[in-house]
Amino acid sequence: MRKALLLLAVLSAACGGTTSGVSSAEIQAFNAAALGVSTAAASYGTQAATMTSVATCTSAQGAYDPQARPKVVEMQGMGAAMDRSMVSMGSMGHMADDDIACAANAMMAELDRHRSVACASGTDMTPNKAEAQQHVATMAQWADHQMVRSNAMGSMMGTGMGGMAGGGITTGHCVHNPDGSYTMQP
Repeated sequence: MRKALLLLAVLSAACGGTTSGVSSAEIQAFNAAALGVSTAAASYGTQAATMTSVATCTSAQGAYDPQARPKVVEMQGMGAAMDRSMVSMGSMGHMADDDIACAANAMMAELDRHRSVACASGTDMTPNKAEAQQHVATMAQWADHQMVRSNAMGSMMGTGMGGMAGGGITTGHCVHNPDGSYTMQP
C-alpha cells in the first residue's frame, strides 16, 4: 500500500497534478512568495542602513511593507493546505513538519510589530536603524524557513525545486507560544 501511495504521488507530480490537494504550481508560487519577502526585506535593510532622518525612515518602511505584506498574505492563504500535504507526505515516510501556516503567521505578526515601532525615534536614527536591521534578520529567517519547506515539498513531489532531498531538511520548527509570540525551535 505504501509503495502504491508513493507511486501515485510521483505519477501525479509528473503530470503536474497534486498530492494531498497542493499542486506543484502552488508549491512554486509559495516558494516565489517567500523569495519575494526575502528580497524585499534585503532591499529594506540596505535602505535602512542609510537612513538619516525620520522622513527617510518612514519612506523606506512605507515602500517595504506594501511589497512584503501581500506575499505574506499569499503564504498565509496557502499555509494550511501545505501543512496538510506535509503531514500526508510524512505518513509516506517523508518529512512531517507541519509548521508552514505557523511560520506565515509569524511573518505577519513580525510585519505588524515592526510597522508599529519602525521610525519611533524622532531624533536619533540609531535605534530606528537597529530596529529595521533586527526586523530584516527576523524576516529573512522566516522566509528562509518557508523556502526550505517548499523546496523539500517540491522535491518530494518530484518538481526538482532547489535539488533538495525530502526528509531531514529543516531550519527549525515554528512554535506559536501561549503569549501570542512565535519562535523558531530547533
